Amino acid sequence: MMAADFFWRLFENTGSVIAYLVYRKLMLQ
Repeated sequence: MMAADFFWRLFENTGSVIAYLVYRKLMLQ
């Protein structure tokens, strides 16, 4: 599983804005 997928699931499960921002950063690399 890609790191981005992990952070997306973390965001879905926790509503963590930080997890979402990390996800976006990974996707924009």
